[in-house]
Amino acid sequence: MTTAARPTWAPAKGGNEQGGARIFGPSQKYSSRDIAAHTTLKPRREGQDTQDELQRRNLRDELEDRERKHFSSKEDRERRKGGQLLLEGSRRELEDRIVPRSVDADDVDAESEDSDDEDDDDGDDEEALLAELERLRKEKAEQKEREERQRQEEELQAKEEQLLRGNPLINNPTSFSVKRRWDDDVVFKNQARGETKLAKRFINDTIRSDFHRKFLHKYMK
Repeated sequence: MTTAARPTWAPAKGGNEQGGARIFGPSQKYSSRDIAAHTTLKPRREGQDTQDELQRRNLRDELEDRERKHFSSKEDRERRKGGQLLLEGSRRELEDRIVPRSVDADDVDAESEDSDDEDDDDGDDEEALLAELERLRKEKAEQKEREERQRQEEELQAKEEQLLRGNPLINNPTSFSVKRRWDDDVVFKNQARGETKLAKRFINDTIRSDFHRKFLHKYMK
């Protein structure tokens, strides 16, 4: 008997008070689950956007103020970004610009000779670097070609080994005999080969059915 998750305040008793003839007064006890709950609504308090606070506020002015702050901050960001780009551009221009140096007339010839020597040295260094770069490229190409050739030879060798292993005539020439089954030498084999199998039939009579006849033939001889 289930209590439906409710406490039993008036348990059943045997004897004269059993069933519908039992007389008892109303109980003064009740479960906590039967008490009325959530009888009042939860009102808003001060600072939680009550009706009076909403009436005193000017929502239009607040919206315009927020929009003004948003657009001003956006303009400040764009202005700072543009100033940073302008600063980087001016710095790059200063780096690219060649600032002439005040020199004496006597030092012009010496500086021109030094610049010629430096140009010759730079040309020689550049030719040496180009030659070294060409040599490295050639060595790299030769190494790549050698590795490709070696990979092709390994693939060809593996394919030939696989073909040799897959041919039974080359791998095991003495295994031409037919393998015997595990039941070739058993005594009782194919015992029911010559017996005729009777087809099952349905007879709507319990006395003349095949099952009844087989039962009588087996147990009632």
